[in-house]
Amino acid sequence: MSWVETTFEKAMKRHFIDKLEKQKGEHLYGEYTSVRNAMEGDNFFKEIKGQEPDLSDHSEQHIQDVLERAYKVIGEEEFLKFTPKEIYCLALMILFHDVGNIYGREEHESVKKIAEIYNKYRNNVQNYRNERRLITLGASSHSGISKDGSRDTLKDVSDSFLGEDKIQLQELAAILRFSDELAEGKQRTCSLLLEKDLIKQDSKVYHRYAQVTNIEIDRNLERISITYDIDIPKDFDENAQEEFKELMHFTYYRAVKLDIERRYTKYYSNVLKRFKYVSVQYNFTKDEMPIQIDLSHINFEDRYPIPGETSTEKIKKEAEEYFISKDKDYEISTLIENINSLNT
Repeated sequence: MSWVETTFEKAMKRHFIDKLEKQKGEHLYGEYTSVRNAMEGDNFFKEIKGQEPDLSDHSEQHIQDVLERAYKVIGEEEFLKFTPKEIYCLALMILFHDVGNIYGREEHESVKKIAEIYNKYRNNVQNYRNERRLITLGASSHSGISKDGSRDTLKDVSDSFLGEDKIQLQELAAILRFSDELAEGKQRTCSLLLEKDLIKQDSKVYHRYAQVTNIEIDRNLERISITYDIDIPKDFDENAQEEFKELMHFTYYRAVKLDIERRYTKYYSNVLKRFKYVSVQYNFTKDEMPIQIDLSHINFEDRYPIPGETSTEKIKKEAEEYFISKDKDYEISTLIENINSLNT
């Protein structure tokens, strides 16, 4: 696909011109697009799929999606409160945050891997050493492990300067991290690959999750809404039930993980403090016909302490327990019984 200019990028260009005047604003925007166009022209993002064919989408479409999500979480008014150089840095951080996947998924967020790609696509890179430092550090903190071995990567990020302009790098990194978490949905998979069993077993659940997920960002209502639309096959046999169990467990885990990211990132970002809770809703169909399963909407509100140290396995275990504590019908065996009891 050719690059489609995002809402973020259009607003960024207007902001640059308004704040810096036309010539300087267009020059700064051109600094960003020169890198973006060099990467796209070299088919860089397409090649990530070639190296990691079973990953959910990490192409230019994912980058565009993260840019769109970032604009929504920031909001139009708050967007204009950042300086042009800060918005410029955030755009580049989004552009580079997943580039390490070209070498494989493991430690894809490392500064070294991001810097190698930056050096490839930034012309006259010797003139951009400080920019490279800011972009690689901010982009690398979207996942992985901090210097002390914890998952609190944002504490390693300090505010800095780009030329004479102060950069709120820690806040920008938090916005990137949360926007990336929100960039999930059908656009990240291909239904044919699932139908034809062309995805490795250990990656299937990520694609199935993308297929059923819709995430809405609502700054006015101060919430993130997740809707899961799950279709039950007509022949809901033992194998289908096992797949259903796996997917439901995974939705519980990912919903809790998203809320953890909301609470974690807003600890480092005033912009993200706007979001007070995450709501979760399930819609079910059977053989593509709607069925009524009475499950309560689940709301995740602010809890303390601020997360950062919890293991993935602990999150998965606590996620199911949390859903069941809100509504016992979320216990998956009960849910399967309720589905089987329906006449459709």
